[in-house]
Amino acid sequence: MAILILAEHENGRLEAATPSVVSAARLLESDVHVLVMTSEAHGEILAQQAATIEGVTDVKVVTAPYLEAQLTEDLAAQTQAVIARGGYRYVMMSSSYKGKRVMPYLGAQRNTDIVADITKIESEEMFVRPVYAGSLLVAERLKGEIKLLTVRANAFPPAKIQTQAAPIEVLAPTPPALTPPHEIRCVERSGPSSSRPELSRARIVIGCGLGVGENGMPFVRKLADKLDAAIGVSRAVVEEGMASSEFLLGQTGKIIAPELYIAIGISGAVQHLAGIKDSKVIVAVNSDPQAPIFQIADYGIVGDMREVIPALIGLL
Repeated sequence: MAILILAEHENGRLEAATPSVVSAARLLESDVHVLVMTSEAHGEILAQQAATIEGVTDVKVVTAPYLEAQLTEDLAAQTQAVIARGGYRYVMMSSSYKGKRVMPYLGAQRNTDIVADITKIESEEMFVRPVYAGSLLVAERLKGEIKLLTVRANAFPPAKIQTQAAPIEVLAPTPPALTPPHEIRCVERSGPSSSRPELSRARIVIGCGLGVGENGMPFVRKLADKLDAAIGVSRAVVEEGMASSEFLLGQTGKIIAPELYIAIGISGAVQHLAGIKDSKVIVAVNSDPQAPIFQIADYGIVGDMREVIPALIGLL
């Protein structure tokens, strides 16, 4: 019996979360298969990328024009067809926005439970996940013929590249899951135009709270340029309309684990801490010495960010 991992990708490149899901899967000591579902243009390159992830023993690739849109219904239908071939004990995906759409839909189709956002694997049936914004950890037992799991990618180190690629098998696609008059089609794809690193992949992230304000953003951008860092924000900043929700860090935004996280003007609400507490080093800059962020920070600087940031830049 094997594990089936649904690969995530964008513009012909595997997402960084997929190798981390492979690392989690290897803890279950089973063969690891990766399922790539994409358009014909990206099928071969994505399959080759998946085949070189250490621990992957087989790659299944399905290509069709309508898979370019990556609709939940189509991805679930293709996965169902692969599962029907038999031989799988687990189906896994990361807890990304795509995983949060596809896996519950697949679970509803199969009338089976899932365990979402796991951070630890205790046994073949017992999985640990955070609740209450990470304040508690719960262990859940999952039974059933096939177990569905989503994985918090930053809780597991990404698998390395292996020298000998796994075999690749091309499968025939199923018909589109949606047909007229219920058809959905992709009209346009767009992404952030910033040259900064993407939040989920960045080695260094600077988080901005209301304490930064619009007048303080030029200071933050200068520091980010020096460090080649991504910039994220707290929920209060989004609610004030100062930044888009795509930059939101926290329980309802992106959960990150960079090598360095610099929190500037962020008080440290529990919802925000849930998204950044796995950072390897946390530096907090705040004018309030009682700010909760200092309780989890490795280094704390009490002071006006308009004075602190130029001083930091001067040291770089």
